[in-house]
Amino acid sequence: MREHRVRHQPATTGHETPTASAYVTELKLPAVGDYIVVAKRAAASLGLVVGFSVQEIDDLNIAITQACESAIAAASQQWGSGNGQLKLIFKSRPRRLEVEVRSVPPRSVEQQTVRRAHSEAELDYETIGLNMIRLFVDELRYQVDNQTGTMRMRMVKYLIE
Repeated sequence: MREHRVRHQPATTGHETPTASAYVTELKLPAVGDYIVVAKRAAASLGLVVGFSVQEIDDLNIAITQACESAIAAASQQWGSGNGQLKLIFKSRPRRLEVEVRSVPPRSVEQQTVRRAHSEAELDYETIGLNMIRLFVDELRYQVDNQTGTMRMRMVKYLIE
């Protein structure tokens, strides 16, 4: 009986990741809270690809949840509850993951040109949510388009070794 030993090659052989480019993954979901779990699963899976630890993935999931809740609130405010979509754009780069969360109008609803004014309670909630996200990601940019009412949030989480 013969014994054969096979030397295992790294999984990246023949498929080296380019150092300067990013892999982009896009996900569109209804602007409904029940679908946040899908966004969290996608973020966790892509975090594993980048090499994040369980703790870093948990941090990312908390930030994703809060960002999606903010986007759902913006969509509900602009187009009514249950209308609109969330668009998530994930950019996997070496040692980091960029996530952009946007509220997008539904195709059947025309964009309104003027957004209604925030009440004080909404502004407080928005501020609290943004401060919470800042605790769990390394970079955060937040923008609301006053003409269309769409919200855009960009978060970056770096791999720490």
